[in-house]
Amino acid sequence: MAQRLDSSFPGRFAPHLKALLLCTALALPGFFAARHLATWPARLRYPGELNSVEGRELAEMTRLREGEPVYAPASPGRFDSTNYGPLFYLLGSRLVDPRQPAYRPLRVLAMLATVALAAACGRLAWWIAGSPAAAALASLMFLAYEFVTTFGLCARPDSLALLLGFSGFLAAYRWQGSSKILWSIPCMVLGAYYKQQFMVAPLAVGLFLVLEKRWREALQFAVLLAASGLGLLAAFEFLIFPRQAFLLHFLTYNRIPFSGWEGLLWLRQLAIILLIPCLMALRSLHLRPDKLLACYLGWAIFLLPIMIAKKGTQMNYCFELILVLCPLVASLVTMRLSSPIRATPLIYLLGVALALGQLSRGGNGDPSPRDFAQDRELQTFLRGNFPPQTPALGFFTGDLLRAGLATPITDLYQYSWLASQGKVPDEWLVGQLRQRRFGVILLASDMTSESSAHAPYGLWVSESFHQAFLQNYRLARTFEFHLWEQRHYYAWVPRR
Repeated sequence: MAQRLDSSFPGRFAPHLKALLLCTALALPGFFAARHLATWPARLRYPGELNSVEGRELAEMTRLREGEPVYAPASPGRFDSTNYGPLFYLLGSRLVDPRQPAYRPLRVLAMLATVALAAACGRLAWWIAGSPAAAALASLMFLAYEFVTTFGLCARPDSLALLLGFSGFLAAYRWQGSSKILWSIPCMVLGAYYKQQFMVAPLAVGLFLVLEKRWREALQFAVLLAASGLGLLAAFEFLIFPRQAFLLHFLTYNRIPFSGWEGLLWLRQLAIILLIPCLMALRSLHLRPDKLLACYLGWAIFLLPIMIAKKGTQMNYCFELILVLCPLVASLVTMRLSSPIRATPLIYLLGVALALGQLSRGGNGDPSPRDFAQDRELQTFLRGNFPPQTPALGFFTGDLLRAGLATPITDLYQYSWLASQGKVPDEWLVGQLRQRRFGVILLASDMTSESSAHAPYGLWVSESFHQAFLQNYRLARTFEFHLWEQRHYYAWVPRR
């Protein structure tokens, strides 16, 4: 009798155990996703910069809205980096108000694109596993990663650029068996002209067609992709931004040096965060082979160590990899739910992977009341001590712009690295410091400290720049923030 009861136990309780495991699998990413979603309202409301990129983009979009030549070559008195895709600036310039520049419209756009990316993850998982549970798990996993909220809720091009490119990949995946795969090209090209970084989707589709020996379609894909890309390049250079230097900004100004040491530091962190999901994804492809997904995963893994070594790199370079890891991991977990013995360790590994995913360098939650207060103090200081349109310089350009000050150099970080490569003379900026042209300079490093001024991950500061700065400027005020990428603001004013 006891033996019959033991043998009937799995069959009797299997549906309940499967439901319990599924709920556990969904609850794990759901917990982290809910924590991140709870920070979104504060991020949208926060009037200051969530990271240093936001301010320079807001300043350049404002100039473009006012009809200024944002693609003009660098000069001693002015520099706009505008080194992202032109579609980002054209769309963003229609969303900003030059009279009251604010980040919220740009952040809302990025947020909507981030939500759409989560849905795209779910759609791909549905196609892979044919399961709504896999779709839900993949979407929650994507939102459960800390850096998705960090970069997906700020005025950056990442989310929408990736949404365009990944939409092209989804079209290719849906029509991979027919010539309709070529309809994926428009979205991929638009994504590249919103931000040049995300190139895995076209590389994956091209490699897939070659491996399938569909030579004619591979050639058509390559020719149409190149023709579309070059056609848009010519349109921006000669028609939309004539008599400027669009190519110089779009291509040359993006060539920031690579750092092997910084790349190794990033690889160590990425190994901690992404090793388990990568192994689970590879196991999923082993159990359910899919050549197009394998091409996408392979290119994403291959390119990541190369791109991550670029100076100024951040976790947004992982977006393309995460977009394919989440559906593959979700399909593996849901596929194993029919066998509780196999599913249980996978769900445990999923929990460990998601917990490690919160360790991405730089993120620390939503803006606190103290950050809101510090932003008000900073704006009060800038507005109360410097007349409108006073020339100002800083790492956080948007804070200067919001205070009504002039920002002739919108991207001090990029400008400094161009000087390090000899693409612009270092003397251009040093001469302006000696002339005390700027009424206030707002930095994130203490220039009185050698280690801080010459930090390997900050501005490139030559010795002549450093000496000219200390001889002509003094520290007037310090502000303490606790946001991602921001710790202290140092406000410097000319010496009398």
